Amino acid sequence: MKVAVIGAGAVGGLIAARLTAAGLPVSLVARRRTLDTLRRDGLTVEGPSGRPVTVRPEVTDDTLALGPQDVVVLAVPSPLLTDVLDLLLPLLGPKTRLVPVVGGIPWWYPADGSLGGPLKAVDPKGLLSDAIPADRIVGAVARVAVERRTPGYLRHLGGLRLALGPVAVNESAKDLAALFGAGGFNALAVPDIRAEVWTALLAPFAFGLLGLATGKPAQEIAHDDALQPTFAAVVEEVLALSVALGHPATAKVEDVWTMAQHPGRIRPALRADVAAGRRAEIEAVLDAPLELAKRAGLSLPTATGLLTAVRADTQH
Repeated sequence: MKVAVIGAGAVGGLIAARLTAAGLPVSLVARRRTLDTLRRDGLTVEGPSGRPVTVRPEVTDDTLALGPQDVVVLAVPSPLLTDVLDLLLPLLGPKTRLVPVVGGIPWWYPADGSLGGPLKAVDPKGLLSDAIPADRIVGAVARVAVERRTPGYLRHLGGLRLALGPVAVNESAKDLAALFGAGGFNALAVPDIRAEVWTALLAPFAFGLLGLATGKPAQEIAHDDALQPTFAAVVEEVLALSVALGHPATAKVEDVWTMAQHPGRIRPALRADVAAGRRAEIEAVLDAPLELAKRAGLSLPTATGLLTAVRADTQH
């Protein structure tokens, strides 16, 4: 099986490293400094035990030379997806399955046709929806905690759960679960990948929004009892939205609140991304859920009020 991974960041790098370590041939697609570093030094992953392991997957920026693959993992932050279309398209053949591992609400979410066209928040011009056939996409939701220390060094803090499910056709993803399972992931073929999206979104949405509003990281928010009622209201609104859309999340408010008690359980906050000048996933994490709520005719007053206030402060 020919497998390519686009994106040598934290999650894409971990996937490529674990598949390579298991003896599975993987082509890792990277650019510029990352490409040079990986070719020279390989890719090192420090596991939860602290023991680093270095692997040397095939690394390239020439996807035309690679040609169509059986499986393509797309592990790129949502704001950068259109920037890698030129790398992605040469890898897609008639039977290629694309596995996007992205944060927040993915561009493919409306692919079942129940919510109208492309989401303006994450696919404003419809470029992704037009370029990638929905029946090729197998959605993926990763529950892993991994940090990218340098272009060639990752620190895996814990978690290996990877939920997989087709987004527009009724077929099994069990063979893909077996593929990633061979790399040591707890890979599951799930019946409702959109429910997995909502469950994974709860923590980054609530902690991300409150972090932007208060300037506090997740651990401080979780220890601030005064913020708990607002936090609970935000989570309950997102839970209600997931139910209204027919894909109920499986977590509760208290589950999300306690996540922040464990370092590494929550991805770096939107607040930290904005402060560092990084391309934050605000559109995928915050704007897209509110757009879906509007399409469904559902009000999220607490979340909408907080985000409106944050944007007003930012403009000032």
